[in-house]
Amino acid sequence: MKAKNNKTVFRAYWGWNDDKEERWLSRMARAGWHLTAPRGVYYRFEKGDPADMIYRLDYQRPGKSGRQEYLNLFKDAGWEHAGEFGNWHYFRTAVGDGPVPEIHTDLESRIAKYRRLLGFSAIIMVAVWAPLMSSRGNRPSPSAFWDVFRGVQFACALLMLYMIVRLGLKIRQLRKGRTGKEAKRNRVRHSS
Repeated sequence: MKAKNNKTVFRAYWGWNDDKEERWLSRMARAGWHLTAPRGVYYRFEKGDPADMIYRLDYQRPGKSGRQEYLNLFKDAGWEHAGEFGNWHYFRTAVGDGPVPEIHTDLESRIAKYRRLLGFSAIIMVAVWAPLMSSRGNRPSPSAFWDVFRGVQFACALLMLYMIVRLGLKIRQLRKGRTGKEAKRNRVRHSS
């Protein structure tokens, strides 16, 4: 019987939980499944030797002219571009000795990633919410189709609002984490 060399896994994740997604992709690599194509809610993997890999995700829209420079920056730092979907870029590198590598080496660049995602989510929310609100009084003739359509549109708008709130909380959490560490450092400095 022929061994299966490829598989597709369906999995949804939220942008503010990218660290969980990174850990999952690392576990898949240790099991011998290597990411070949992220596609939103499903991922394609290829069977290979188990490997201890670190995955990192970045949300970036470098544009056509800056795309190669963006990818080269990561390549020069030892990261392989494992794929992309939308504005999400998936990078991986082998685990080595020493600390786990990061693509965002400072807090501000990590916060900037979530701000970019927050801005995109806000645009989508307005695009979904505006037609919903503008047509409240101008309802077409009653039909099951329009009732379902409005229900789906309303659910999408609420989902986008939820995303915006969660991303805002993630940014706030990161800022507080930095502030807490800085305050602790200052207390140690002043006590010595």
